[in-house]
Amino acid sequence: MKTILLYLAPPIAGAFIGFVTNVIAIRMLFRPLKEIRIFGIRLPFTPGILPRQRHKLAISIGAMVERELLTPELLRQRFNQEEVREKIKQSLSIFTGRIMAATPGDLFAQRETFLLEKITDEAEKLYPAAAGSFLDFLRRSDVRRELESKGRVFLNNTILKLNVFQRLFISATQYDLTLNRQMPEIIDDLILNIEDLLDDTAVKNKLLEAAGEAIGRMIESQNKSIGEILSLDFKDKEKLDDFLFKQLQAVVDRQIETILESIDIKIMVKERIDSLDMIRVEKIILDVMADQFKWIDIFGGILGFIIGLFQVLIITLLR
Repeated sequence: MKTILLYLAPPIAGAFIGFVTNVIAIRMLFRPLKEIRIFGIRLPFTPGILPRQRHKLAISIGAMVERELLTPELLRQRFNQEEVREKIKQSLSIFTGRIMAATPGDLFAQRETFLLEKITDEAEKLYPAAAGSFLDFLRRSDVRRELESKGRVFLNNTILKLNVFQRLFISATQYDLTLNRQMPEIIDDLILNIEDLLDDTAVKNKLLEAAGEAIGRMIESQNKSIGEILSLDFKDKEKLDDFLFKQLQAVVDRQIETILESIDIKIMVKERIDSLDMIRVEKIILDVMADQFKWIDIFGGILGFIIGLFQVLIITLLR
């Protein structure tokens, strides 16, 4: 019996030591979370490997993800896969469908102040160009001739409304002829006065405010859906979806490098890993690698058992 124990003890002890050693080694990947000091001296292997090297690990993983996983080429390939394209088209179609089914009032519900401010801001940006275009229109030769003609008609109609003595007085002094001859100068003065009026800050603000309120009321009073307003049928919507998808595809294809640079995948992954609690990291890794770690522990026991057998064999041969 004693002889049998002498032969069994080394393999069993080796298996136990190998198993326990691997369990401890795996545990030391994560624990302890903080360094341990005795008399001011840090104990070796504290903290654990991952807590101690987490920053370097985060940098390495971030660089690997940026270099190997989220590259412009891989994203373009993924974007061009048929199933991905179809999913994007479906999502885009659902989005445009909701927009087309909504009324302008629905789109801007509870955003009246925002809408008015945006319209006013945009109108203010366009105001100088619009005012200049209006004045250029008034100064056009054909428009000026039309204004002079209308001015003479207005003048004659005004004179006809006077009584006989007033008309006689005007005819005697030839005021009507003088005004008719000076009508071009009168129109010039009128245009200059309009220009001064448009440049006046108070008038400008009132015009912008009135324009914003009018446009806002017009949008909010629409009871038809966007699709009805634009007279879009099913085929038109399909064309719109295809157009938007092609534009999106072109933007992604042209700007993918810029988008990835602005996101900075490496820094984003590094910061995310650095921000994780180590207990959570340990749980994530153990959940993923539980089976592999279990077999590492078992393999340690098997290896220890084999080493014990070799010890028994060597002792036997030496006898």
